[in-house]
Amino acid sequence: MNRQHDSDLSTPTLPLMAWTPDATMTSLSALYRWVEQVATDSIAWYLREKQPKARRSRRLRAVALILATLGGTIPVVALAARRPDLGNWGYLLLALSAGALAYDRFFGYSSAWQRYLATATALRADLADFQLAWANQLAALGAQAPGRQDVQHLITMAQAFTKSVNDSVRAETEAWLTDFNTRLAEIEHRLTQPGPAADRI
Repeated sequence: MNRQHDSDLSTPTLPLMAWTPDATMTSLSALYRWVEQVATDSIAWYLREKQPKARRSRRLRAVALILATLGGTIPVVALAARRPDLGNWGYLLLALSAGALAYDRFFGYSSAWQRYLATATALRADLADFQLAWANQLAALGAQAPGRQDVQHLITMAQAFTKSVNDSVRAETEAWLTDFNTRLAEIEHRLTQPGPAADRI
């Protein structure tokens, strides 16, 4: 459940830029590379973090499926073999199957990798849109140097895209916190519920 990683999601340092006429294009190129790196670092982080969670989710669900299949088969086989007492093992296997699914749900492996994949996919689409929009603006300038309004427009584009990236990361983080707190509340509720013995008191 710990979200920490040796290489946590971070933002690269914004480079120093000058806006004198002879340095404008260099500064715009540096700004573009910075904005692009903000997005690509986020995409790479989500795709990297998705992999171990997806593996654990698949393994737990495969184990749950196998245990559930065996748990449903054993009682039938036990009855056919005229050993109904052995059929009780089926209930144990079904309980273990449910436990594997509960483990996956509590640690959030399935929900996490799906969120990570969705966020990375959305960020990639937004990045492609920004790259094409930026290229379109530069193409419109042609060979002429960008004027003050052109520079401000490109900076505004970079600012809006960076905000979109941060909003996507924030939305995923808030979804993770909601999911995490919901799971904790469910566990606390189950632990505080009176058991059969307490009901009789």
